[in-house]
Amino acid sequence: MPRVVISGYHGFKNNGDEAMLYAMLKALDQRIQGLEVVVLSKNPDETQRFFGVRAVPRHDLRSIVGEIRSADLLISGGGGLLQDVTGPNSILYYLGIVSLAKLMKKPVFFYGQGIGPVKTLLGRTMMSLVANRVDVITVRDRESKDELRNLGVVRPVVDVTADPALGLDTGEIDPGPGIAVLNSAGVPSGGGLVGVSVRGWKGQSAYKAVIARACDDLIMKGGNVVFLPMHYPEDVAVSKEIAAMMKNNPFIVERQLNFKDMLSLMTQTSLIIGMRLHFLIFGALLNIPMVGISYDPKVDRFLRLADMPSGGSVENLDYQEFSRCIESVSESAGELKDKLAGKVAALRRESLRGADLVAEILAKRANPGSGDC
Repeated sequence: MPRVVISGYHGFKNNGDEAMLYAMLKALDQRIQGLEVVVLSKNPDETQRFFGVRAVPRHDLRSIVGEIRSADLLISGGGGLLQDVTGPNSILYYLGIVSLAKLMKKPVFFYGQGIGPVKTLLGRTMMSLVANRVDVITVRDRESKDELRNLGVVRPVVDVTADPALGLDTGEIDPGPGIAVLNSAGVPSGGGLVGVSVRGWKGQSAYKAVIARACDDLIMKGGNVVFLPMHYPEDVAVSKEIAAMMKNNPFIVERQLNFKDMLSLMTQTSLIIGMRLHFLIFGALLNIPMVGISYDPKVDRFLRLADMPSGGSVENLDYQEFSRCIESVSESAGELKDKLAGKVAALRRESLRGADLVAEILAKRANPGSGDC
């Protein structure tokens, strides 16, 4: 029976990373009979309960070594694991896990990763030393491939696929739980609901006032604004801070939502405004017109892939430009929904190719001579 270990940002109550894990597990299960998966998680009990797979503590070195030793493959990803703009810990941890696997002569698969930014000498050196030893690399956008080249990663050949979360099957979404969450938050039913996802970023504050002013405008025009936490509880605190700057009262979902509940809830929105990447990806999956706010290159990269507009960046979000962008998207909502449907269909096919490649590498390990003449 094939066994894989998955290393990623799991067990941290981050809906984007949990959605990626779910999509990966679903795609792999459909392609690889009898696959056994172990996930490295901050909260192994919660991961096991929600996903139905084994999980071990992500900082328990003895457990990690034991699991990798008995595995056929280490999967690193998806997501923006290999960057150092949030500090050195992320890149050192994930490349450390990769190095452990290579020391034990295990193949390593980068699954739909978003690479960079990598700014420090330590990070750049580590990437060159470790990533060049990886067996298969797939990335979620062309810019990540270019970043690897700039970091001196020359092997293996890098395959551009798409973010793993884009492989989610929206046919599984039940709108019922989302409607119940909105009802419990006092959000009235009906059209015109705008979903907003925000986060804090490096002590910046001016962007919050701009978002508050734009949300006031939406409410004054008869819409309802609801703030949705993608990463609990951090995003709730920022949402409350912005709401306190507003003249009108928005709604705030203050409870923790798993990614399935979030997708369910978002089916009730007609427009989304978002900072977090996977909030925008969820919106794209549901063909919801959107306005992005960039705090990281990964947001800009996805907006370009989806051909959706950016309202500006956190560092210099301008009220007039931001408002014009929201108004333009609102006026062309029907056209944008159709555009997203076509874009997402293609991106979903690319996303699922990652699982196909994992199946291929495991099949070759199980039958090492099968490709010989």
